This record gives sequence, structure tokens and C-alpha cells, in this order.
Amino acid sequence: MPSVFQNYNTFLKIAVIFLGLTCLFGFLWSPSFGHMTNMESLDSSFTIEVDGKPIARPANDAEDRTPAKTGTEAAIFKLQDGRLLSGDWALSRNVTENRAFLPKPVLWFKLEEDTETRMKPVSAEQEGDSLKLKFAKAPLIADEEGNVLADLQGNDQSKVLVQQQ
Repeated sequence: MPSVFQNYNTFLKIAVIFLGLTCLFGFLWSPSFGHMTNMESLDSSFTIEVDGKPIARPANDAEDRTPAKTGTEAAIFKLQDGRLLSGDWALSRNVTENRAFLPKPVLWFKLEEDTETRMKPVSAEQEGDSLKLKFAKAPLIADEEGNVLADLQGNDQSKVLVQQQ
């Protein structure tokens, strides 16, 4: 008759093997395995083009939470700690959005003391030689009027180009 210690040792061996295999398969099947690196900060500055048109800087007299648009004068960005910064402004989605599963507006926020509490994070994913920006996990698109939106469904209908400076 086996002792309690033999059963316990067998149980521990099986548990360790099971946990090891679970971790290995989880890593191998993760969406980032082998081709993407998720980053909250980038060392260099860059511009963003949506369908061949750059995201424009906000006007000098723009209000806080101004919708982002494409235009002729490209904004120059820096990604720092999950915040997409351009001068005295940050580009992001609003923390409080309607719950519809439609594209969400990307807004310019004036950098103030409470700005970070009003914005969702932005990250960059290295995919091969290109960078893809995600606004709270949603890629960018632009509508016919040039409004910049975050596509919650991830259809990637727009071509987004991040050009490092």
C-alpha cells in the first residue's frame, strides 16, 4: 500500500507539469508571440497618417476635447507612458464614452493636472518593420469628413502609417 508521501509527491509532479504546459501553451498562443511587441513609450517622435493624410495639429484657439481631424499641417507626436503627446496637447479617447459598439472619436486634450484621468491609454505595437497604434486597443480610422476615430470592431478599413522623424 503506497504511503501518503508517495501520493503527495506524485500529485506535486503532475501539478508542476500541468502548470508548466499551461504557461507554455498560453505563451505560444498569445497574439503577441513571435511578431508583435506592445509598447507604452517610444524614444523617437513621429507623425501619423490616416489614408494618406496626416493627423493635423489642433487650432491655436481650440477647446479641450476637440475632435481630431486629418489635415495639411501634421502634428508631431511622442508616445510617453501610454500618452500620445504633441506640444501642450495629448491625443486619446475619452474615458467616458457611450456604450454603443460604434467607432469612437479620438480627441485632443489640453495638458492639465487632471488630463490623465480623462484619457484612455495609447500603445504602439511593433509588427515587422511598422508600428501600429492602438487607442485603448482600437486601431484608427478616418471618416469621409476627415474625423479621426477609433474602430472598436477592428476592421482596419483605413491605412494608418506611423512615420518616425
